[in-house]
Amino acid sequence: MAERIVLTGGSGDIASSLRPHLAAPGRRLVLLDLVPPAQPLQAAEEHVTADVTDQTALEEAFAGADLVVHLAGHRSERPWPDIAAVNIGGTQAVLEAARRTGVRRVLLASSIHAVGASRAVDVVDEVEPAPHPDTYYGVSKAAVEALGRLYGSRSGMSVVAARIGTAQPAPASARALSTWLSPGDAARLVEAVARLEEPGGHVVWAVSANTRRWVRHDAGAAVGFVPVDDAEAWAASLGDPDPLPMETLLGGAFTDDDHPVGGTW
Repeated sequence: MAERIVLTGGSGDIASSLRPHLAAPGRRLVLLDLVPPAQPLQAAEEHVTADVTDQTALEEAFAGADLVVHLAGHRSERPWPDIAAVNIGGTQAVLEAARRTGVRRVLLASSIHAVGASRAVDVVDEVEPAPHPDTYYGVSKAAVEALGRLYGSRSGMSVVAARIGTAQPAPASARALSTWLSPGDAARLVEAVARLEEPGGHVVWAVSANTRRWVRHDAGAAVGFVPVDDAEAWAASLGDPDPLPMETLLGGAFTDDDHPVGGTW
């Protein structure tokens, strides 16, 4: 029987970058989103139109899945009711649908913004820095991590919440030289979670093996995730900027006055 991986937010940027890396014989990718993907579907791919807050639709899509990769949700700040309904409520719906349909493994998209109000110096020596959100969006990602731990401990599933840094094809700023997650390393994280056998909840950093990174990879290594790409290969193309000060807040622009809490941007 073919391995079945469901990606919520399947038409989004991260899912689109993952698709070619995850293609493999004997594997089927199910791209769940409200809109179809921009790139044509391949033979071993299918699109399912569904909302991540629709429990019934999720259960139908997850039936027979080996792994759910939950990427759907608001990607930046919004008013609290929107964040709570989609990012928090949608994650609970995804986890509950996975539990009810017998999915053994779930990878949740958390974010660096769950700790975005922390300084780099505060986290560099910590395996799992405590949540310190920079926005309602960051609060929602801290809640995603807590929900992952709850379902991992109570459902028998393996649930990994990944604090995604800057997920881009290539780093585009001095900050990204520290926070970049390459498409290849994102795929390596998915493959690691797909092989997990022991149930439980985990929080890991989804950041590449960047020379300038501010975070540790211990927790990722514990679940089999070993990134290999390094943003430093792009430093020259960015003008060889000096490393950012260790007093820098992890959340970057999310923490400045042009990005108010509860705003829409």
